[in-house]
Amino acid sequence: MNKLSLAAIAAVSAFSVAGTASAQIVGIATTKGGATAQVSNAIAKVVSLKSDIEVRTQIMGGTQQYIPVVNAGEIAFGLSNLPQYTMAVTGTGLSAGTKYDNLRIAATMMVFRVGPIVARNSGINKLSDLRGKRGPAGFKASPLFNYIFSAFLANGGLSIDDVKKVPVIALRQHWNIFKQGKIDVMIGAVGTGVLKEINVAVKGGIKYVSMDPSDEAVKRSLAVFPGSYLQEVKPAKPLTGVLEPVNVLHFDYLLWTHKGASNETVYKVVKTMHENEQDLKASSPLWRSHSSKRMSKDQGFEIHPGAMKFYKEIGAR
Repeated sequence: MNKLSLAAIAAVSAFSVAGTASAQIVGIATTKGGATAQVSNAIAKVVSLKSDIEVRTQIMGGTQQYIPVVNAGEIAFGLSNLPQYTMAVTGTGLSAGTKYDNLRIAATMMVFRVGPIVARNSGINKLSDLRGKRGPAGFKASPLFNYIFSAFLANGGLSIDDVKKVPVIALRQHWNIFKQGKIDVMIGAVGTGVLKEINVAVKGGIKYVSMDPSDEAVKRSLAVFPGSYLQEVKPAKPLTGVLEPVNVLHFDYLLWTHKGASNETVYKVVKTMHENEQDLKASSPLWRSHSSKRMSKDQGFEIHPGAMKFYKEIGAR
């Protein structure tokens, strides 16, 4: 290798180091896998490529572990569904006894849709039919699903004590024992690919059980899983198990920060996300329901001033 080549490499290296050094680096707390990891990785990639801020994911054991860390300002950003954020800010449910009131919303992203699934030949046609049936309980590795399943039961006028509790650890494990016929009902996200596999494995296939849209039934569900709402989903080819119009739980997914976060940093992050919607949507099917127009949605909680500044500038608030 000649001296000119060595000099050129040195110059490029120096330029790269200088470029990295000049970029502001912020962290976004996330999980090792699952939807949260996919969403955080997409944000980190798009913001890092499209702005002068480098976002680095910081993996932790779960959302409940990083909520207090972001609340304390030790990591700039975190993300979760609205129900879990609601519990954190109000000190209820998973965060019972501790209010994380330093948290501030930065952006509303995609919508998740989940509902109760049973075997088509189970004879279970409404949620009240689950009385005395075998249901998942525990979810030690992902306790949020206890609240989702309890919201289903509450909608049908039941509680976890009205079913035969079968201990489970995590979401995928409970899908597996449902396939094995060890529980009679499971939690399933509408449109997720794993349902095709389960539909084939279960004799006769699977179906969603529609939730009761009456005011009283919805009120019971929301008392357990605040921040969610009921909405109808109609049959479509990709939606395994949706055999007829069904009402299922919907809830928004949020990017959030803490009140001490730099206004300029939060402004740049939400601005970059807003201007690069297609790049985010190209990263994963999880972003299918995301729209930049929804980012400023009023969730009933305080939006960070840096984010609010951007939303006001574009006339969204």
